[in-house]
Order: sequence, then C-alpha cells, then structure tokens
Amino acid sequence: MPDKLAYNPTEAAQALNVSRPTVYNLMNREIDRLPNFKVGSRRLIPVDGLRAWVKRQADKTMDGGEDD
Repeated sequence: MPDKLAYNPTEAAQALNVSRPTVYNLMNREIDRLPNFKVGSRRLIPVDGLRAWVKRQADKTMDGGEDD
C-alpha cells in the first residue's frame, strides 16, 4: 500500500498527539487554519499540508511568537 496522501481527523489527531475535537478546532479557526478539504461528506487533511502547518507552528514558537 502506498504512503497516505491525506489523513482523516482521527489519524491527524493521532499524528499530532491531540484529541479529535482539537483537530476540528484547528481546521475551523480563522488564522493559520489546519489545511483540509472535503471529499463527499468527509474532511481530510493533506499530509504535506499537516507537515507544513506543524513547521509553521514550531517556527513561530522558536521565533518568540505566540503559541496558539
């Protein structure tokens, strides 16, 4: 089986070590939203987008920015 291109919210929560409701909150926030897209009624988080988002969060924290 090839590597996944996208995670469902439960898989993203496991990858981030946070709860599923936290992932939904991150997907729905106004600023620096966790990237996601809809397929039918399902929400998916692109793996590359998740990695880029995590890097931005780490960079903000290391640069002395706010940690949201």
